[in-house]
Amino acid sequence: MRQHLVLAGDVGGTRSRLVAATMGGGLLAQAEGPGANLRSSGPAAFDTLAATIAEVLEQARLALRAADADVDDDTSDGPAGPLADAPAEVAAVALGISGAGPARAAEVRAAVGERLGPLGIPAERLLVTDDLHTAFLSGGVGDDGLLVLAGTGAVAVRFRDREAIARRDGMGWLLGDVGSAVWLGRRTLEAVAADLDGRGPRTLLTEQVGAALGLDLREGLRPPSPTGDPRQDLIRALDEHLPAGAPAALGRFAPLPARVREDPVAHGILSAVIEHVLDTVQALDPEAVLPVVLAGSVLTGPGPIHDEVTASLQDRRRSVSPAPDGLPGALLLARELAGRVAG
Repeated sequence: MRQHLVLAGDVGGTRSRLVAATMGGGLLAQAEGPGANLRSSGPAAFDTLAATIAEVLEQARLALRAADADVDDDTSDGPAGPLADAPAEVAAVALGISGAGPARAAEVRAAVGERLGPLGIPAERLLVTDDLHTAFLSGGVGDDGLLVLAGTGAVAVRFRDREAIARRDGMGWLLGDVGSAVWLGRRTLEAVAADLDGRGPRTLLTEQVGAALGLDLREGLRPPSPTGDPRQDLIRALDEHLPAGAPAALGRFAPLPARVREDPVAHGILSAVIEHVLDTVQALDPEAVLPVVLAGSVLTGPGPIHDEVTASLQDRRRSVSPAPDGLPGALLLARELAGRVAG
């Protein structure tokens, strides 16, 4: 009897994670690849996404063959490749894709569906939604609640019956994304620049950024300053380490305030994020009745932001659920779609 698989994906702007599972629940394979955001990555990114999907599908089928003693041992790669004679077919695919909100969902679905056809996956078995939807469902709080996400970007959404009915931020690094890794990195560098330039208070973040860049930004002695001016050394190093047009790279400096949280400047940056999250939750749910799903590396990773946000929300008698990634939500949607297709 032919077995059926479901595929689920958490597809960000920089990284994609795919899993394959049986209909009953067992995970068979997983794969990672480049991200695929239509706005920031371009249409060609969906070619690499399709390649990652093909990879996890092949791994899953090979795992099934290895586990099934009744399957023919002949797995040779004929002209059509190893997928052509595989014993399992895909019942459903659900992908949470960054940038695939209502405005672009049809376009993204068409682009992905076109590339999945050659893998034997018909369009009616494909569900495309945005990564906010799958992140919320990964929290396991049901169909109603709040999602507060702070990773590379930052956004908060209120869901009712799984539909987004209110939203705050998600406006990009230039206009918002307050509390994101990019925001944290940018504020850290601004504080260091102000310190070096005498426009702001002295801060331990200067030493932290210098260590990250391999520079003595305080005295310019180790190694000897290449420019004779630590301020110019900082500018030069950032030009070398931050690709033009790639603000996501600012996120590499996001962890630094937590390392010197006793420093007043670093403490101020961390406090601003915590207060912003709490204010956002209050604004989206003033009645304080909805569960809160925290997602993204800033809010789910260890550190003072996660700890204080979680503790503060719980002190306010709010239910808090972490969702480190969107794969559980995508897998839920894939299984639901498979059930509808089969029915």
